[in-house]
Amino acid sequence: MMKVVIIVIVFGLIFAACSSSDESSKIITDSITKPTIKTVTKNELDSGQVIYNHNYDNMDRGNHDLEGEVVIDLKYYNEHAISRGDIVYFTNPETKKNLGEYSISRVIGLPGEKVKIEKGQIYINGKLLDAFYGRAHRHGADLDSLKKAIERIDLEDYIRKNMENNVDNFEQLSMEEIEIPEDSVYLVGDDWLRSNDSKLFGPLPTDKIEGKVVGVIGSP
Repeated sequence: MMKVVIIVIVFGLIFAACSSSDESSKIITDSITKPTIKTVTKNELDSGQVIYNHNYDNMDRGNHDLEGEVVIDLKYYNEHAISRGDIVYFTNPETKKNLGEYSISRVIGLPGEKVKIEKGQIYINGKLLDAFYGRAHRHGADLDSLKKAIERIDLEDYIRKNMENNVDNFEQLSMEEIEIPEDSVYLVGDDWLRSNDSKLFGPLPTDKIEGKVVGVIGSP
């Protein structure tokens, strides 16, 4: 009897481990990229780093820190590969020149990968992108946090209505799976409702990427 019990326990542990492994294989995580970006002063800029006045809120996560003077490292990708989570400085596609010649946005899909969106959630090669930038946001709030906020009884009617509209927009944000060309990346801004990115103009050729955003200018 004791042997039978031990065998049952062992098989149970093996099954649990396999189930856990199977679940984790369906998820892509990013433990490196942080929601915040470092602040530097102008006298701390390195050779090859320049200041870009962005003045747009497509990367707003509720703190507006990427809406002013942004530090671009023009030489970064001479020595480094483009990584998921990078905020890149790029030349806007010709059809979007009305928004300015250059912009910034975040890399969520890499060359050769397949990307799709279901109700505001990004999937890469069929796996859920479990990162702060892997789902739709508005002013730093995702779908779940917006739904919770709507339940508050102290909200002004117009604020509640605006949140409800954002929830509706997020739940309708879907895109059929596409494959990113080997010479391109897929960009999505942190504020989905304000962003001019690959959801509108498709995968961006990597030769249009001019540099990486490495900081914002703060007070000396």
